[in-house]
Order: sequence, then C-alpha cells, then structure tokens
Amino acid sequence: MRVPNTKVWLKTEFAQRPDLLASGTTVADKVLGRLNATWNQSKSVSSEFSGRYRELLRVADAEIGEMAARAGDISCRLGCTYCCKDERIVLTEKEAVLVVQHIEAQLDAEQKGRVVASIRAAAPTSDQASVPCAFLIDERCAIYENRPLACRSYFSRSVASCHDFFLDKSRMPQRFSAPKMVEIAVHEVTRAAKHSKLYEINTLMQRIYADPDKPTQWAAERMSDESDLADPE
Repeated sequence: MRVPNTKVWLKTEFAQRPDLLASGTTVADKVLGRLNATWNQSKSVSSEFSGRYRELLRVADAEIGEMAARAGDISCRLGCTYCCKDERIVLTEKEAVLVVQHIEAQLDAEQKGRVVASIRAAAPTSDQASVPCAFLIDERCAIYENRPLACRSYFSRSVASCHDFFLDKSRMPQRFSAPKMVEIAVHEVTRAAKHSKLYEINTLMQRIYADPDKPTQWAAERMSDESDLADPE
C-alpha cells in the first residue's frame, strides 16, 4: 500500500490523543518545509536523482536524530538487530537505486559476494515471522549508509519488548513512532517524481540480482519495470 501523506498519518497516530494533533501538525509542517526547500535546492547540487535524494536523506537523518535525542529513552544500540529480523522492510525504487549503487561501488569483491549470496537465498521479510533482511551480515547492516527510510525511522523504547515480539508476534514492540513522520514526509516530498511504489526489500533485490545486467542498469538509474512485485495501492 502506498504511504499515506503526513496529515493523514498524524490523524491516525493521534486518534486517541486529539490534544496532541495541533502540536504534531506544527512539527510536521516544519519538517515538510525543510525537506521541500532541500529538495528544490538540491537541483543545483546534482542533476541525478540519487545525488538529490542523498541530500534529502541528510536532512531527514538530522530531523530524526533531533527527535530521538528529545525522546531520551531510545533503546536501539549497535548489535541489536531485532528490527532487521522481525519487520516487513519496504523501500521505493528510488531507494533501491541507492542500495544497488552501494553494493556495486562501495563493497569489495568478498563483501559483495556475501551480500549477493544472501540476497539470492533470502525469503521475504515479514512482521508475522522472524525472517532476516538480506543485508544483515554478521549481525550488521551491510548497506547502513544507504539503508531505506523504513530502517532509518525505526526506533524502540524497549529492547525487552523487541525480544518479546521476536518470540511472540502478538506482543507488539514499544516503538518510538515520531520519526515515522519524517519517513512519510520524505515520500510525500518526492512523490511527484516517478518510481515511488513500495516493494518488500528482499523480493525486489532478488529480482534485480537474478539478471546479470540489471544491477548495472539500476546503479545508473535506469530502473527496469518490476511493478508486478509492488505493494498494491
């Protein structure tokens, strides 16, 4: 399903706390304003979408970092990988370009071989079963600098709750949801551009790396049509 716009998400998120909707809307407007300004100014930085999108991610990361710092009780730490195994991880074609560029340009031959082998062996990620992301190698993210927004915006207030969810999918983890607004705002800002459908990460990467020519094409921003794999809208 296509990501909702920011205002729709806020109404859903604060359905039980309408007193917080006004302040949430103020924050959302600030974030959207900063992201829109960055997106428009990025045309002077790079003519390629990937360069412009990285500028947008830089601002998104800063906004998410400020939210996490204000929250103060974020439990996420290096080496904690429950969210890499217990969530359905999605990305857009635009984000997939950054992932493929990372694999093709930033990994050495051994690292690339391990990642591609992991992609080919992976099952689809799911929030109903414990299935690892193909990029979780030796309990670390192999594409961390270019990970999808879904990963950048995922925060937990309790490692214990993530562990409980790992064992029992009926017990939801205690998420810090505010950064999700930034993820949705980025999608909203770039939605007018093409290639904004959502895909499960392992499935799309398997399709790309099943054809020896596709990784080079995707790295050059010449994406093939894989819309038959996309989430329904």
